[in-house]
Amino acid sequence: MRWFAPGEVIVRREVLHGKVWSEMPTRVVVDEPGLLAVFVEPGTRLTYPDHHHPHPWDKPERGFWRGHGKLMLHRPEDAYSVDLFWKGDDRVFGNYYLNLQAPYRRTEDGFETLDHALDYTMAPDGTWEQRDLDEFEEQVTSGKYSAQEAEAIRAEGQKIEKMLASGEIWWDTAWADWHPRAEWR
Repeated sequence: MRWFAPGEVIVRREVLHGKVWSEMPTRVVVDEPGLLAVFVEPGTRLTYPDHHHPHPWDKPERGFWRGHGKLMLHRPEDAYSVDLFWKGDDRVFGNYYLNLQAPYRRTEDGFETLDHALDYTMAPDGTWEQRDLDEFEEQVTSGKYSAQEAEAIRAEGQKIEKMLASGEIWWDTAWADWHPRAEWR
């Protein structure tokens, strides 16, 4: 697979049970051996192809990305991304969002993954909390994940909890000051 150029638009696809579950265009910020950083621009159209397991965001009000966009940091083997969010009219950094997902797989026009519903947020001061455990357990019950997959996701969550509790994060907190290029809009 090829490396993506900064500024290039690539597609983030979620694949569930061998079939595309959602698609979202992203803008490449960095693509290097240890890091793929992509940005979801405000107003980006989200699509949800027909699927036997309906996507929970497949609603008219969730068809476009809102807010200031989000920056997603991916390391090649990690089963999560670190997403950065900003808030308010002044675009103040809000929080890190550790989104559990399948490790990304490169494709010719982007990458594939699968959101695992279980997440963590970390505030700028380092406080953190687990999110969406009930949604994750509902998805396990509904058959989105096998029992073995669910156990692996829970184990990944425990590794993230240890990392957050220790305060030894791998990403550079300077990303919180990052701004998208004006010409990307």
